[in-house]
Amino acid sequence: MYTNKRPKTEFVLASIVTMFILHGNTKQFWPKIPYLSLHDESVGEHTRLIFSSFTLVTLAQLLLGRLPRARMLPRAGAIGTATVALPALIGLNLKGLRLRAPYFEIYNFALVLLLPLATALLEDATARTIAALDQPQGEHAL
Repeated sequence: MYTNKRPKTEFVLASIVTMFILHGNTKQFWPKIPYLSLHDESVGEHTRLIFSSFTLVTLAQLLLGRLPRARMLPRAGAIGTATVALPALIGLNLKGLRLRAPYFEIYNFALVLLLPLATALLEDATARTIAALDQPQGEHAL
């Protein structure tokens, strides 16, 4: 049986590190990774970055045997939700909050930290819900 005591921690930390590596900047000392690194600073590119980061971490966990089969569907749903939510969160900053520097950068950096955590929590809640639905019901259930 799968006994990973820190699945959320692994996913969150690996996702943050992967996002930093793939995002890069003009002063980075490592080369950009073709097809995965950002091409520009657009919302679409950042959305692709989130999807690529989460997908790479998930594939690594699958290859290392750290992601059980029961978590695959919840993880896919959580990744999809996070990918769809990012443009709305960026839009909230650009059109709703209209933050200026340095608060703009703080907001964006907070997204880098909070989005993987929210994704892991959504995955966990979805997996628990599916497991509860799979449990046999008592005699009084309809």
